[in-house]
Amino acid sequence: MILFLFSVGVKASPLNIVTTIKPIGLIAHDIAGEYADVDVLLPDNASPHDYALKPSDVKKLHQADLIVWVGPELELFLEKMLNGHTNALRLSTFEGMPVRYFDEGGHDQHDGHDHSHDGIDGHLWLGPEQSKVIGKAIQIALSDSDPEHAAQYQQNYDRFLAEIESVQLSIAEKLNSNPSKGYYLFHDGYGYFETAFGLKPTGHLTINPDRKPGARTLVSIRSALMDHQAQCVFTEPQFNPGLVESVTKGTSAKIAVLDPMAQDLSLKENRYVDFLAALGNSYIDCFAR
Repeated sequence: MILFLFSVGVKASPLNIVTTIKPIGLIAHDIAGEYADVDVLLPDNASPHDYALKPSDVKKLHQADLIVWVGPELELFLEKMLNGHTNALRLSTFEGMPVRYFDEGGHDQHDGHDHSHDGIDGHLWLGPEQSKVIGKAIQIALSDSDPEHAAQYQQNYDRFLAEIESVQLSIAEKLNSNPSKGYYLFHDGYGYFETAFGLKPTGHLTINPDRKPGARTLVSIRSALMDHQAQCVFTEPQFNPGLVESVTKGTSAKIAVLDPMAQDLSLKENRYVDFLAALGNSYIDCFAR
């Protein structure tokens, strides 16, 4: 059950929702439908790991009826500002949220991520099961604030669930037909998605996307690629692809793109299921031979 109350009363105009990143904005738009306006705080090319608030961002947050963020595990820059805000929905501590920790699966506890919050992996929106809980959290928040349209929010959430479950089955079937022969990630941030579909990377160029990989790491990865220990290396549109190009040059490894921030999707034209399908297709296409 959600633990905050909105200070706004009944409004003639749609509610104003601000999410920190676009994938969560897609979920919010799916649930809210026509009854709320959804805005995203971070630009497409920005990383929540090192973002700095601008005065226009602060204004946007103050004008929001509902702010949806993961929590200080991801957006540490918002922790002080949102402390005490009754209209801020923190997802990482929402009841029933299945979180994973950076010490699971051999994660380095000194990887540069913030571990003052129990080492929770903040990339919640990349997991189908976690995203179902995100949708539920938003549905409850909107229903509490706008009970007149609670039935519509529930209908939207039911559709949202059905869409995720359908694409989960599709991705799983395709991955079973094209199993991984090894792959490297640009950074270690896809654990929720990979756990859902039984995937395990051979390694990654960097654990913290704000740190460039060391020469020793690049030499090790290149050696593994030369020995055909992995068939592809994933880059991300938010980061310079030059490192991946240099480490794969002269090998048979494919270069593929994972877009964790939904850079190529639109809040008005796309749904969260499009994001999840695109993520799955990146893996599927990379594994296909």
